[in-house]
Amino acid sequence: MESIPAWVAPTVAISLVIIAASMLTVGAVALVIGFGLRKRTREVSTQLSALTADAKVVAARLRHEIDGFADISTEARVKLKGAMSAVETRLQDLDALAEVVQEEVQETALSAASLLRTVRRSGKVLSAARRAVRRRPSEGTG
Repeated sequence: MESIPAWVAPTVAISLVIIAASMLTVGAVALVIGFGLRKRTREVSTQLSALTADAKVVAARLRHEIDGFADISTEARVKLKGAMSAVETRLQDLDALAEVVQEEVQETALSAASLLRTVRRSGKVLSAARRAVRRRPSEGTG
């Protein structure tokens, strides 16, 4: 068996110390990063809490506005239904009035036509009477 040279043991020991120191450095860096992340996580959590509170306020305002629009819509719908009912009633009244006026106009037209016929007939009768009266004196002189 061959013997191990004397320089190998100290070299291995130094290498182990360097590896251990590297591992300690990596651990320290990981701790620093972990604490930094923890601090940053708290900051982000605080910001998210503020953002959530703001979102809740905005949602409440929106809900209030939407409720207001719904109330306005309901009120407008009720008024519109009332107005439509009033217009329908007025249109029915106007239709009835138009029917009455039409009947009156027809009756007046018939009365006027009847009066005109009567006047024409009377005119014819009077005309015939005048002719008859004019003929009689001529017949008596002759």
